[in-house]
Amino acid sequence: MHGGAMRLESVGVGQTAVRSRVLYEPQARFGRATVGPRYFIVGVILIMTVALLLRTWNLGGASLWTDEALTAVRAEAPWQESLASIVAAGNQTPVYFWSLRLFPNSTEALLRLPSALMGLLGIALMIFMVVQLYQDREMALWAGALLAVNPFHVWLSRTARPYAMIFVLALLTSYFFLMLVRGNRSRALWAGFILSSMVAYATHFTAVALLGAQYVLFAFMLRQNYRLLRRWLVSQVMAGVPVLVWVYYALRQPAEVASEWIPKPDLYDIPLTLWNLTLGYDGVFKWYMVPALMIVTLGLVFGIGYAVADRKPNRTNFYWFLLIVVPLVLVFVMSQFISIYVDRYFTVFLPALLLLTIWGWTRYSRQVWRPALVIVIATSVYMVLFSFHDGSFRRDDWRYVATDVAERYRPGDTILLERDNTREAFVRYYNDDDA
Repeated sequence: MHGGAMRLESVGVGQTAVRSRVLYEPQARFGRATVGPRYFIVGVILIMTVALLLRTWNLGGASLWTDEALTAVRAEAPWQESLASIVAAGNQTPVYFWSLRLFPNSTEALLRLPSALMGLLGIALMIFMVVQLYQDREMALWAGALLAVNPFHVWLSRTARPYAMIFVLALLTSYFFLMLVRGNRSRALWAGFILSSMVAYATHFTAVALLGAQYVLFAFMLRQNYRLLRRWLVSQVMAGVPVLVWVYYALRQPAEVASEWIPKPDLYDIPLTLWNLTLGYDGVFKWYMVPALMIVTLGLVFGIGYAVADRKPNRTNFYWFLLIVVPLVLVFVMSQFISIYVDRYFTVFLPALLLLTIWGWTRYSRQVWRPALVIVIATSVYMVLFSFHDGSFRRDDWRYVATDVAERYRPGDTILLERDNTREAFVRYYNDDDA
């Protein structure tokens, strides 16, 4: 009984009532009874309103940067030309780019709008998932608020690239998987798991991190549940068919894959990556970020520690831990030979970072963790607003470059570009200005 009402929990296959109580008991620290339905709805509306403003303000103000220009080509060009551009990249798939053809995409704002909407959907799903997995409205509001103002996620949502979409797919896949692990194995959940995994793998190759974390969880925790393991393997085979067909086709075509632009990572790049994902920290020291950096670091350390210590009764948090560690370690090791270490490629574990940070702090009294999370939110808001103020949210200002070149160009001059993929960005604005 809780607050005069009966509360029912699903124990799940292979669990006991005692284990279920151990799993949910620490969640009382969030003060579930203090967040009623009305307060929760108001909080969600406020969070979504702030998220909408941050993701749509002046959405078309910045010119497309190099990768976005390639997105425009693949979304606007004839099918064969679009396909050739995707295949030539060697490490991309057509799902995201061709989905943009379903919407108007003639301007910078329209091209980026699907990412902004995906960003909003990701926040709504984050809140929903936390309520379902943790049975806690207050934790859901904190998770939604942290994500709504997260500088890294704001940037993903304002960029015409597939990362906001892969964030949503990672959330969906993780949610379905964790519900299956808990014993809720309806046909609808299996279908949702297969479909979300299938689209995730076919959207961006970094989604393979989800498969890796799930497999390691089976190795650690579920070795005795062979029936679930077999069904999971069959589901993964089904989910992997479309992307395997694409890989087979792409490997038969000439590719121009090059990663020379990606520097080889050092160990100190790992904390920089975690800070970038959680606070938008770019490696340049800023005194006003120190408190938030300390709070995020301590929260994540505590959260990871609790996730490992409670790995048997709380498989959810242990999965989040694996979703961070597995791709981070594998990509770091691989990048010592061929570097593929780019922060945005770790988008799939951004939810895990935020949830474990919250979990780490909420083991303390409310007088400690609530102000701590408020500091993180305030710092994140400042980082986003300051980037709008000083213009640093713009990547490559090809519009200015094209205008400047047009003014200085003289008959007989030759324009040299560093790489082929920069040509699309330059020509887009140079032709527009000099048509």
